[in-house]
Amino acid sequence: MCGFFAWFHPPGLAGRESEIRAATDLMSHRGPDGSGLYVEASIGLGHRRLSIIDLGGGAQPFHSADGRHVLVYNGEVYNFREIREELETKGRIFRTHSDTEVILQAYEEWGTGCLVRFNGMFAFALWDRLAKKLWIVRDRLGVKPVYYWSDGTSFAAASEIRPLLALGVQKKQLDESVIDAYLSLGYVPGPRTMFRGIRKLEPGTFLEVSTSGLQQTTYWDFASVEVRKNSPELLGEFFDLLVDCTKSCTVSDVPIGVLLSGGLDSSATVALMDHAGIRDINTFTIGFEGQGSENESEYARMVAARYRTRHFLHVLSSGNFFESLDLLVNFTEEPLVEPAAIALYHLARMAGSEAKVLLSGEGCDEIFAGYGIYQRMLTLERLHQVLPESAWSVLRPILCRLPDHRASKYLDWATSPLEKRFKGTSANLPWSKKRRLYHKDFLGQTGDYLESTFSAHFAKLPSHKSTLAKLLYVDSKTWLPDDLLLKADKMTMAASVELRVPFLDHRLVEFASSLPDELRLHGGQSKRIFRQALTPLLPEPVLTRSKKGFPVPTRRWFSEELSPLIRNRLETSPHLPWIDPAKLHKLFRNPRDLTDEQSRLVMSLLVLDAWRQKNDI
Repeated sequence: MCGFFAWFHPPGLAGRESEIRAATDLMSHRGPDGSGLYVEASIGLGHRRLSIIDLGGGAQPFHSADGRHVLVYNGEVYNFREIREELETKGRIFRTHSDTEVILQAYEEWGTGCLVRFNGMFAFALWDRLAKKLWIVRDRLGVKPVYYWSDGTSFAAASEIRPLLALGVQKKQLDESVIDAYLSLGYVPGPRTMFRGIRKLEPGTFLEVSTSGLQQTTYWDFASVEVRKNSPELLGEFFDLLVDCTKSCTVSDVPIGVLLSGGLDSSATVALMDHAGIRDINTFTIGFEGQGSENESEYARMVAARYRTRHFLHVLSSGNFFESLDLLVNFTEEPLVEPAAIALYHLARMAGSEAKVLLSGEGCDEIFAGYGIYQRMLTLERLHQVLPESAWSVLRPILCRLPDHRASKYLDWATSPLEKRFKGTSANLPWSKKRRLYHKDFLGQTGDYLESTFSAHFAKLPSHKSTLAKLLYVDSKTWLPDDLLLKADKMTMAASVELRVPFLDHRLVEFASSLPDELRLHGGQSKRIFRQALTPLLPEPVLTRSKKGFPVPTRRWFSEELSPLIRNRLETSPHLPWIDPAKLHKLFRNPRDLTDEQSRLVMSLLVLDAWRQKNDI
């Protein structure tokens, strides 16, 4: 796990080594164990290393034996030893035991086709000195981030945004075209970011950069995976794949551990590691001061005791909130409404003294239908199909005038077809609520980025795909890489710890996509086949409890001890011109009555305010 930087500048980079090194060193938290630089004519490559595999070898930038290719790389290819053995049968000789060298030699052997052989999480830049071409790659699911900038002549890419801004080639400016998307979702869906001119490389794609321009290619997608028939053999096949995917993520030359929330997914990770023969597991969990349903540490202790792990607990209080908010906007770089990111950062810092590599259950809900919104969307879809369009035409203006309560969101959704209605798991602000929040001048200037982004993902799906399959696909292309995985990468790397996600092994994603709907969501039970597979390994209370994750008690904090501070901060902020002050004041009239949805809205405004302050834009 590392950070890389690449700058392609045809006019030449002579004498600019110090700029490239300074930009790269802005990611020192991603790679405290070493750094490297390569500058030649029109190309500059920088690297910060967090040593996980082949601690003594694999330093980067890594050069091919003949000197033609130079590689900087972030991530892990879990099956690198198998690929190495295949390459050795072709006569290739290796100088190190690193997966870095395997990537480079695989490219030399198979070209861009090497990507289909890699199983892991990875992002890299590979320079061909002879062809004068730069290859930028992001892994299939977007576990590792890649940001880039181009003015049509020059190009730069990095694991984080700050090195790109440090070059000075792109003025730090707010992209107002994504404000509505951010307020609606709590994140900015790719490929845009909140910084004008800075883009995200989409998962499963690569860029080829030369003096001829940029060419983007999609090398992996699962939109067209065909559904298989249900059969008795599926459960056994699925369990074996779960074990193999989990074991693959344990390849490491340093100690490993698990982020254990006490929920189903993280508990399953511990159980599967134990089943695979991994012993002496370290587990880490978060607790919160005060009592509440968000405190899950007891469930985590239950699983830790069953598998005799070395268990560690970190307790977070409301007094940490504003300090943590500043840390959140600093390390995520983009505004991100993820209170769990605060807990994750503190947990990763604590875990770092015991384990340099952590496994987590991220992604399981997105591929096995773990969120309640999927069932609600299916119910709304059936309702929408029952009533003719003429009926909805009459109902829409009536529903828009409903008072602002929770039901209004679902009634709003019910009047829209699926492709317009579903904006992902985190969508919290349908049009009826925007009318009650946005400044009147902004209501007519929100733009179409939100709609066009989701429409583009729906358009990739074959028409015969089920409604559930469409929901899961769209979430896996938006919410998963641009919120959940961004949080996971940025907040653990801020603590110089590598996070791995075994349930996002591409083999498991493809397998899940081939399952009949009833094996993922049936009779209101989510993740049905996953629960069945884990039944022999987990305590009943963990198997049957509802989804929690790492729930931070922000609603309790916002409505009680932090309420006056937050109200004053938001109502006096000069950084939220899109929000009607009178409507914001109304939100805080009865702070103790804040709902979870309103708490999330408050969090989105706090994060945006803090982000604009930090970046002075």
